[in-house]
Amino acid sequence: MGRYLSLDMGAESGRLVIVEIGKAGISTEVLYRFETPVVQDSLGRRCWDFPKIVEEVVHALSTAAPRGPFESLGIDTWGLDFGLLDENEKLVSLPVSHRDHRTDGYLEKAASIVGLERLHFDTGAQLLEINSIFQLLAIVDNTPDELVRAKYLQLMPDLIMHALTGEIGTEYTIATTTGLYDTQENQWAYGLAKDLGIPMHFFGEVEDAGSIRGVLSEDIQAKTGLGPLRCIATTSHDTASAVVATPLESPGSAYISSGTWSLMGVEIDSPITNEITLHERLTNEGGFDRSIRLLRNITGLWIIQEVRRDLKSQGIEINYVDLVAAAKAQSDPWRTLFFVDAPVFVYAGEMIARIQQYARETGQPVPETPGEIAQATFASLALQYAHTADVLAECSGLAMPAIHIVGGGAQNEHLSQMTADVSNKEVITGPIEATAIGNAIVQAITTGEIADIGSARALISSSDMKFGTYQPTTDSSAREQIKAVRNRYEVLIAHQRVTD
Repeated sequence: MGRYLSLDMGAESGRLVIVEIGKAGISTEVLYRFETPVVQDSLGRRCWDFPKIVEEVVHALSTAAPRGPFESLGIDTWGLDFGLLDENEKLVSLPVSHRDHRTDGYLEKAASIVGLERLHFDTGAQLLEINSIFQLLAIVDNTPDELVRAKYLQLMPDLIMHALTGEIGTEYTIATTTGLYDTQENQWAYGLAKDLGIPMHFFGEVEDAGSIRGVLSEDIQAKTGLGPLRCIATTSHDTASAVVATPLESPGSAYISSGTWSLMGVEIDSPITNEITLHERLTNEGGFDRSIRLLRNITGLWIIQEVRRDLKSQGIEINYVDLVAAAKAQSDPWRTLFFVDAPVFVYAGEMIARIQQYARETGQPVPETPGEIAQATFASLALQYAHTADVLAECSGLAMPAIHIVGGGAQNEHLSQMTADVSNKEVITGPIEATAIGNAIVQAITTGEIADIGSARALISSSDMKFGTYQPTTDSSAREQIKAVRNRYEVLIAHQRVTD
């Protein structure tokens, strides 16, 4: 039996997980959790407090040391964000969060220079204003000295790995989240960058997931007590790791990695770009063994996280379980809907007010109570999942027998059942710890303990984990109501396209 350390970093929180892999199955133990620290820099930018992140990671690893030995360590994080290192491999400035407003207007600016079609077709990427490519454009305009000083660009998992090992590197799955990687040609989109005025001297060679990056530095060994632990560049984009651990029923089955974001997609062999992928904001991101994940980044449980934060500021303390129960208790589940990917819901703060204003502007009842607000959110998410499922099936040309939901959001039975009902597809939930498991599986493939992804998924299916199954309603009146509700949601999507 091999024991692996998976450091799984989200934009809200991080955790260190021990993953044990053996012939009988896979088990996990969350060893340490911490909030992902955010700080404002001298320019007023919303930044990741990287020194604090490293401090938390080192502390997490020190708690693991007495539980060793371990085969290796892998790190996965959210995509898009990065740090710039100078010639001495020191941070030029703190990594700026994609939730910062510095990219406002930069998608439009880039499109005015090279066109929307080229931004998508040269990379296969979804056109999100928070993508790395637009973050870099903002730096070119506002703080160009940072780029002059930069010798290396390190995306977040590679930046953390550098802090632990001293090694520079860029892993494939995280590189493909930038909007600057040509998934068709398997290289950086140098021509696109040049035409946008983005320097590329700090972009390095892209390594396969499963490459051995090095071992913990002597300083980190001394601080953690772990010794020269091998560090593997796993599928370092958290969604890529989650997909590795999703026991997909058959080709064409969809997955939703449900957390702060809901990443919904299908596995395919090569990128797909066309007018549909452009206008539906689909992206071609890398998977293990240079496969492609055709997916959409859907604004997920971030909305509920912000709703809870708003409620707390109003003196209303309500946990997630009770909020879901309040949503489920609503007599009219489709009373108020909103397009979850509207730009107004991207940023932090005053989420409830923005949901209410959206309802007013679209002529719908304004949700007032926590239950009404939560139900509007969950219903809208289920509708976006169903819409995206139809688009993915059309683009891939594959039948979609089921939708798999993995990650923390898989525990929301109410949302899972609504997703089954609205999409008219079977929904299968679990494993909850898919990201940490997928992270460890890639490590285990590197060490030779697991042969391939197929073997890993079979092992997951046979493991003692919590899986759920939800069948769509067959009630004829309910299906007629859902048809009408889906038409209402499509009108909201069309309205947003006109606004954009």
